[in-house]
This record gives sequence, C-alpha cells and structure tokens, in this order.
Amino acid sequence: MTRKKMPAVAVLTVLGLAAGCSVEDTALRQIEPNTTVYIDGWDENADKGDQALVEQKPSGMWVLPIDAPFRAKRTGDFTVKVTLDPGRGFVVTDLGGTKAGKDHDNCLEAGETYAFVDVPATGLQWEPQSKNADTSNDDCEVIPSE
Repeated sequence: MTRKKMPAVAVLTVLGLAAGCSVEDTALRQIEPNTTVYIDGWDENADKGDQALVEQKPSGMWVLPIDAPFRAKRTGDFTVKVTLDPGRGFVVTDLGGTKAGKDHDNCLEAGETYAFVDVPATGLQWEPQSKNADTSNDDCEVIPSE
C-alpha cells in the first residue's frame, strides 16, 4: 500500500464504524429478533403512582418504553426480562420483582410500544395508584403539524 492511499483507508474505516449500528445498550428498540434482555422497569424520578414503566392500558393491552436502556444479563435494577419475538413483538416474561402500572388511557404515549406480558396474574404486583395521578387523556391528543 502506498503512502498516499493510507489516509484514505483510515478515513473510510472511521466512517464505516460511525455509520454502523451502535453497540451500546442504549435503547430497547436496538435489539434483534429472538434476543432476550433486561430493562429497568421502574422510574425513581417519576411522580408517585406513575413510576412503573411496564403498564397495562384499560383495554388490557400492555406497553413498555421503546427507548429503555437494557443489559444482556440481569443485574442491579435491570430485572424485567424482555424478548423480541419475531411473531409477537416485545414479550415480557418476568417482571423480576418490579411492580406493574395501570395506565389511565388507551393511547400510546410518545416513546411507548405495545408488548405482551406472559406473567401469570398471580405473579403481578401492582404499583399503588396515587390520589394525584394524572387522569387526563393527554396521550390521546394529536397536535396538528404546521
């Protein structure tokens, strides 16, 4: 390889690395089908009664945050086991002791995605509802774009 071609190869290598998918475990939406990961299903900083990140809608459907950070193994607060099933989408098979939440409307909030929860009803622990919980349908409102 000549000296003139060397810088071009280095630039192409850096560009190739930058253009590829991130290898960081930064968002649940990054996992591939048939992958099982663990997310933190509890938001310590949220209002009481709205800390559970795995929630059941009044319709019975379940949601979870699509951008939730994850780990390949259960560790620390990352205890909610989620698999991306090619036929069903996201499936929660173990809440890992994390409480589930009851959502107040049937609309998706920005950043949520539907999921299946394959945990027996007897294995569910529910987050206590706050007396000050937001019961508006703000997730259902569509703001017209200009």
